[in-house]
Amino acid sequence: MVIAVAVAGADDVPTVTSILDEASAWLRSRGVAQWPDRFPADLLMASVAGEDLYLVLDDGDPAGTVTLQWSDPVFWGDRSDAGFVHRLAVKRGHAGVGKQVLAWAEDQVVARNRQYLCLDTLSTNARLRRYYEELGFVAVGSIGGPLGHPHTHAHGRWEAVLYEKMVPPVPAPWCPAPRR
Repeated sequence: MVIAVAVAGADDVPTVTSILDEASAWLRSRGVAQWPDRFPADLLMASVAGEDLYLVLDDGDPAGTVTLQWSDPVFWGDRSDAGFVHRLAVKRGHAGVGKQVLAWAEDQVVARNRQYLCLDTLSTNARLRRYYEELGFVAVGSIGGPLGHPHTHAHGRWEAVLYEKMVPPVPAPWCPAPRR
């Protein structure tokens, strides 16, 4: 499986919506109310406008989606040392691609000379929390669902656990000292 991650355009929003809908339905079938039944189109279009909505392709086929933002004051305050992952979803037929998407996001953090990759998940989603922890993410706090957030509208009161992972910079290649 060879993945590519491409900036999503307005024409990709129906595909992104379909991926998010599938992921939301799958989670609900497992008793997890992680996301709303349908993400608002204006939220996705705002991510298109900000060029932070991505389509994940597996050998050219749409396999997933992720939003990678460079600021997130609502959840993370005023931080300039991190990238922030939201709405990472993978189609069931492409299970396993999520790790590669997170590795791609880490590369983007390094490319922007930042130190952390941050994300959040519902406090009640023990399986996803364990998954992130196994990938090296550390819980650093929690936040109550903000008013006006799509999750709050869909599910009422909720709490998210905030996770971050330090992403080491790529070391400069080693070069021997010149001879005298």
